[in-house]
Amino acid sequence: MRENELKTPPLEQAVEKAVDQALGEYAQAKSFSRKQAAEVLFGSGGGDVEGKSFGDWLLCVRRNDYRALERKYQSHPAEGKALGGQGGTQGGYLVPGEFIDRLQSSAAENAVVRPRATIIPMEGKQAQIPLLDCQGVAASGDSAFLGGISARWTEENTVVNETEPVFRQVELVAHELSGYSRVSNSLLTDSAIGLEELLVTLFGRAIAWHEDYAFLRGDGAGKPLGVLNSQAVISLPRSSPGSFTLADAASMLSRLLPGWSSSSTVWAINPLVAGKLFQMNAGGNAIYLDNAREKPAMVLFGIPVVVTEKLPALNTPGDVALMDLRHYLIGDRREIEIAFSEHVAFTSNQGAWRFVARVDGQPWLRNSVTLADGVTTVSPFITLAAG
Repeated sequence: MRENELKTPPLEQAVEKAVDQALGEYAQAKSFSRKQAAEVLFGSGGGDVEGKSFGDWLLCVRRNDYRALERKYQSHPAEGKALGGQGGTQGGYLVPGEFIDRLQSSAAENAVVRPRATIIPMEGKQAQIPLLDCQGVAASGDSAFLGGISARWTEENTVVNETEPVFRQVELVAHELSGYSRVSNSLLTDSAIGLEELLVTLFGRAIAWHEDYAFLRGDGAGKPLGVLNSQAVISLPRSSPGSFTLADAASMLSRLLPGWSSSSTVWAINPLVAGKLFQMNAGGNAIYLDNAREKPAMVLFGIPVVVTEKLPALNTPGDVALMDLRHYLIGDRREIEIAFSEHVAFTSNQGAWRFVARVDGQPWLRNSVTLADGVTTVSPFITLAAG
């Protein structure tokens, strides 16, 4: 390859390799008995009695078999395109609802944000979500968490001052996330063999990775607004350049919005920060020493720790993030479009799969919250600044 030629992105290379390997392995099922082949094709349950599966649906898309898609799956072209009109990358078909849950559960298993966030189903392109206005400093004896409501101890027949909560809105707009991968035509025979695995190796993991990156670092321009770009983030000073110490972790936890739960709260760290985590000590005793003898228990202060490449580099703001993701909203349009084209890479004897998902993400809180002491600020999103 000449230096001025475009190289295939690493993610696309990995996806192509995984898909080709999966299809090649499952192609061996052609020699299996009917019972064995059914388990390989459709899972341990043997699949639907009519032979319905995500792999079979993908093959119908590949053949542009709109009659089977309509009769067998009640699956229609995206955006109301007429049946029999255009398929492949020109049209695309909406994934049946029975398979969307599998796609999204596959995405959740590989994601930091989605399994812990608040999911809002979206019936249209936009959705308005109300929230209490917790900005500003509450009067002495009141709490900003109440959004402007105050209460007083009063005697009988005493006039009570009227107050009412102040509401704001978060607007979710379904943005398109699209991607594609090429697969060798020599492996794409008219069989559902291996295509069920395509669900995990291609669409689920690709959606999960790019969604998660946007939920963490998106700038909100045509994509979700990520946690690290939220005005609600509190960035705390680091004890020393390039470090992540017990004192840093304790400082971050002290500024986390009260009421957090270990089911929705997570430490997310860059891979190079993990080395700092295992060297944490208290009074000269390594915190992770006992755990590190086998597979270390990835928990800190009772909160799960997730190592992810989706965060900035070590000693960069956001390389460590403590997040209560109940306060992050994900708007799900529940429309995933999949298309196939045999023409995109015709000269290299490859076909191309394309997917389009529609989703948005926004922090539920727009700013940090000032506690009743009038001084201390807390947030569901805490990070470390650069050293």
